[in-house]
Amino acid sequence: MLVLGTMLLVVLLITTVGRTSDRWGRRLMFMAGSIALIALSYPAFLLIREGGILLPAFGCAILGMLFVMFAGTAAATLPALFPTRIRYGALSIAYNLSVSLFGGTTPLFASGLVEATGNNMVPAYYLMAAGVIGLISTFFLHETAGRPLGGSGPMVETPEQARRLVARSRTAAGRQARDIWVRLRHPHARHSSDDE
Repeated sequence: MLVLGTMLLVVLLITTVGRTSDRWGRRLMFMAGSIALIALSYPAFLLIREGGILLPAFGCAILGMLFVMFAGTAAATLPALFPTRIRYGALSIAYNLSVSLFGGTTPLFASGLVEATGNNMVPAYYLMAAGVIGLISTFFLHETAGRPLGGSGPMVETPEQARRLVARSRTAAGRQARDIWVRLRHPHARHSSDDE
């Protein structure tokens, strides 16, 4: 029941965290999540080991909020790491291999460590180590919030933006921006791209 309640909390918070990462930046959210993972994993596991229902529920809620910091941000961050032409393949291979290797083996590995050491707090140390790795990784992460996906064509919202794109580039992307600009100024006119 505690796990079910925690997952319900995750479902309720995940879109809010995703929107927050759009506004404040994905690097900041990952950094905050990593620091929180380092600082709060041990207290959360201590709470889970307490008797009753309230303190373990609070410990599970902390772990759920730590999880949602990463899950809500990763959905927008991971696709932006790859250019358009290889995005599906690269993302699916990288994500699924990582989840299989680390997510799939973590319960078995943590159980083995608990059994080998006799210390029930080993999973907290494992999460703290993951937080350290996440914090280091975040320093190498390029900020993707508010930026177009790599390899995507230019997007404009105003005629002025289209004019600037056309002035800077004579490439295919520049011609595409020119066509958008012409459509904005003359919505009923036919353009070269309409004939193709």
